[in-house]
Amino acid sequence: MRTSKSADRISDFASMVCSDETAIAGTTRLRSGTCMTLPLGAFSYMDYHPDFESFADAAKTTMEEVRNSTGLTPAVSGENVIHYSSVPWINFTGLSHARSFSFKDSCPKISFGKMTEVNGRKQMPVSIHVHHALMDGFHVGQYIDLYQQLLSEI
Repeated sequence: MRTSKSADRISDFASMVCSDETAIAGTTRLRSGTCMTLPLGAFSYMDYHPDFESFADAAKTTMEEVRNSTGLTPAVSGENVIHYSSVPWINFTGLSHARSFSFKDSCPKISFGKMTEVNGRKQMPVSIHVHHALMDGFHVGQYIDLYQQLLSEI
């Protein structure tokens, strides 16, 4: 939730290159995509809601629908999405994302790794892959600072 809230507050994370190669700056990004662990694996897209209760209710419904599905249903996300993944088993120092160049893909991809404790402080690797024509390190830095601030409020 805090990662989506952070991205939602930085308009550059909502910029995209559309399938017709036009660029749209700062549109609202309302969906997040993630992979759920099931016997067959599954992908799911969830709408972002600024308040946690609404997000949790919608996410619970979506996860239940995916759990009750009988096969692997390809997800359709549209162009207004951030792809999230989590590999909580790995304390990585770098992560690369698979990509198909047969279609335009400017969606930010944010991955989280294994949380560890070092000298009494919790640490977690985060990998952020963005389209450099739409944002740069400055905007990623803004995201990281805001995300850390929101985590510190817990």
